[in-house]
Amino acid sequence: MKDWNLVLTSQMGQERRLLQELGDLGEFRPSGFREVAIGKVADPAAFLEALRRRWEEQPFLPRMLSSVTPIQVLFPFTLDNLLDRLKQEARKFLPEIAGKAFYVRVKRRGYKGEISSQAVEQDLDRFLLDELAAEGREARIDFHAPEVILFVEILHNQAGLTLITRDMKERYPFIKVK
Repeated sequence: MKDWNLVLTSQMGQERRLLQELGDLGEFRPSGFREVAIGKVADPAAFLEALRRRWEEQPFLPRMLSSVTPIQVLFPFTLDNLLDRLKQEARKFLPEIAGKAFYVRVKRRGYKGEISSQAVEQDLDRFLLDELAAEGREARIDFHAPEVILFVEILHNQAGLTLITRDMKERYPFIKVK
């Protein structure tokens, strides 16, 4: 699946059962990484609401599902162009970051020893602050009480970006970006 807009992680040993349980809500498949699945749904906001209702109504679901991350922007990359592509795509989120407490979080799956999540996070934090300053706007890095988190999911040769708000984390207990 080249076009996905969700990343799901299952509890240990529950990936297959989870995919069966959620099959009526979209198209899901294993990612190739243990307990990680990707999915495509027509309306991510509607999916999150449907999943929240199931989470509340079906007490076994939290024993299968660890986390869900909706993805807003997805693009292919190479090791040579990853940081440039991330910066290019992250610009789209500047209006939503401006004036807020934020930070960047990177979840890397694959590329062990080739991509440093921490280095990418720090580069993107600085880049976003510099871009906002160049526009005469501000934001601040805050790891303890962020209003938004720019989340980057690196999976094989694709990267996904999304903005996770404080409200999303409060409303959806399965969105667990830290």
